[in-house]
Amino acid sequence: MLRMIGFGENVGSGFPKIIAAWKETNWGEPQLLNKLDVDEVELVLPVPSPKASSVNAPVNAPVNAPANASVKLNKTQLAIIKVLLKDNRATYEDLAKIIGVDRTTIRRNIAVLKEKGVIRRVGEDKNGYWEVLIAIDNVV
Repeated sequence: MLRMIGFGENVGSGFPKIIAAWKETNWGEPQLLNKLDVDEVELVLPVPSPKASSVNAPVNAPVNAPANASVKLNKTQLAIIKVLLKDNRATYEDLAKIIGVDRTTIRRNIAVLKEKGVIRRVGEDKNGYWEVLIAIDNVV
């Protein structure tokens, strides 16, 4: 297993760095599972549910807004948040279809949600996901 970790670092995955950073979050102990039959190592990173981790405020929380401040959203923006809480990889097309509005309406409202610090995109457009940065009970 140590040899695989070293190999992983050489190709850029950096298991020791990932594990150290994860431990700093206090989200639980990461696990390395060695799968002997396929020469593979699986890294398991436990993630708490959003309700369980209310102690840790998002790193990208808006500077001017207190953590418990209410955010005013229209019904489309609230619907977008509800969908993203269920499926954080939903595309603009998915959101438009589920909510029943045009893709342009979704794009415009996503821009407003990002500007208000309610959501942010993590990763690439194709392989990334949406992160909701506020608690749903802080929505007016």
